[in-house]
Amino acid sequence: MSTDDIAADIAKEIAKQLPVKQAYDDVAAHAAAETGQFLGDLAKTIRLVLVPIQLAAAYQDRVRAFIDRSIRAVPEERRIAPPPQILGPVLEGVRYEIEGTPIDEMFAALLSSSMDKARHASAHPAFPGIIKTLSSDEAKLLKTLGDRPLEQISSSKLDRARNLFEPGVIEELAIPDGLDFPENARLYFEHLNQLGLIEMNVTRSPEPIMSAGTQIGIRNFGEHQLSRWGRQFIQACT
Repeated sequence: MSTDDIAADIAKEIAKQLPVKQAYDDVAAHAAAETGQFLGDLAKTIRLVLVPIQLAAAYQDRVRAFIDRSIRAVPEERRIAPPPQILGPVLEGVRYEIEGTPIDEMFAALLSSSMDKARHASAHPAFPGIIKTLSSDEAKLLKTLGDRPLEQISSSKLDRARNLFEPGVIEELAIPDGLDFPENARLYFEHLNQLGLIEMNVTRSPEPIMSAGTQIGIRNFGEHQLSRWGRQFIQACT
């Protein structure tokens, strides 16, 4: 079967589970109301993803199963057409993920959100690219942060000659159980912060570190929590 035939076949399978006319009324009012154009646009998106792939039967089945699972996670009465800006990058991303990993689950949840009338506004086109940069451990951290903040205590020595505090050293860092590489937790938090998904919140006033009546440093108390951007990401991708 050619790539074009496979793309058209998958597009038809998606369409069977969507109220096609209503979907286009909802997400592209005057752009494409006809079922034929809907299928053509959807097939084109899928084809662009599949073109560079040496199509094996196993991968074809994987794509079908992934899309079917994502659609079925949405109540039938709330299903709408998936935006190409989400569908294409998501299908491209799952090429590199084994089914059932935390990253695979994020991709599936994002695709489901994009097809859910009640949640599609939270599915930002940037999110597939963000998911592709995450490790499984970082996905687990984000899921935990969706439930609660994670505490951190750090300290900094006071350089009296320059009257400056040296870069902080983490003394305590709360991390969830089940990380594959817990020793990399600090790097994970730095990466998630760089992505704008989390931020540090101060939980109490800094505490001076004293020795023989002289301040030699300072201890800081805070917690990692989701940023506003991170909360939207979690809403759409979990």
